[in-house]
Amino acid sequence: MSTAKISRRYAVALFELIQEGTDVRPALLEAAAFAANAEAQAILVSPAYPNAVKIAMLDKAVSAAGAKEVSRLVGLLCERNKSVLLPEISDLVDEMVAESESSVDAEVTSAVKLTAAVQKSLAGSLTSAVGKTVNITANKDATILGGVVIRIGDRKIDCSVRGRLDGLKRAIVS
Repeated sequence: MSTAKISRRYAVALFELIQEGTDVRPALLEAAAFAANAEAQAILVSPAYPNAVKIAMLDKAVSAAGAKEVSRLVGLLCERNKSVLLPEISDLVDEMVAESESSVDAEVTSAVKLTAAVQKSLAGSLTSAVGKTVNITANKDATILGGVVIRIGDRKIDCSVRGRLDGLKRAIVS
């Protein structure tokens, strides 16, 4: 089994802990930074040092919140001679957290200034449609006559009166 698969299993377990409210990231970052050190790695991979020494060494490096869970992980990794995977596990957890917290920016243009309640409602609707948290930037442009024009990334949703009139004009002329 590749190290990426092994690391992903541990990272998923830690990510689930984070989702449940136990933030292990600070302690995990400390343990990963220590394990990434060349001198520490030499000790961690060496069979000359017993697992108890490796565990104690990594436990001393971890002083942040969530240290209990990370200490259990460190112990498990040391017993299985996989403690050098800590930096990779930490990177995977960071990726998972970033992906789960992802958001997208939307530019909403309307003929009149949008109220905070309308912006909040629109953000909620867009969030459910896009599947990510949507941050709205509202602009006013009287030339669209009514409705809204929404830009999310490279997508444009034109629900304006001006857009409808232009569409009718193209349909009649064609």
